[in-house]
Amino acid sequence: MFNRNMRLFAGLAAALTLAACGAHQPGDATGAKVLRNILEKNGVDAKIVSFKKVNAREVKRDNMAAFELMYEAEVQFPEGFEAKCRDEKERGKCAFLGIDEDRTFAKSEVHTSEGTLHFVKTEKGWLAEDNEAY
Repeated sequence: MFNRNMRLFAGLAAALTLAACGAHQPGDATGAKVLRNILEKNGVDAKIVSFKKVNAREVKRDNMAAFELMYEAEVQFPEGFEAKCRDEKERGKCAFLGIDEDRTFAKSEVHTSEGTLHFVKTEKGWLAEDNEAY
């Protein structure tokens, strides 16, 4: 009986360890928070209505671990929004909204955005593009 319980405990411990390994990679909640922070920092008054990870991959290069989270999000503009994207030179609000042309959004309009968030593994966790560690 003791041996059987020990085997069950060992199996459960292994399963929990494996589950925990994947749990510390950024997921939907983290991605939504990063996107919200980035939009706020870029002066976009928007509400994330939904956020879903559609794909992800871990990238390792030269002793550096990175993580790319591909997402689909529904973003609502409570007061409307005028996106000036045509002349955007750096990866900014338009890239995160998934648009590359100038566009005006009406009050309360919901826009479906597709994009990729990038994370770099650090001692403090995954450092995201909003300069926060998760």
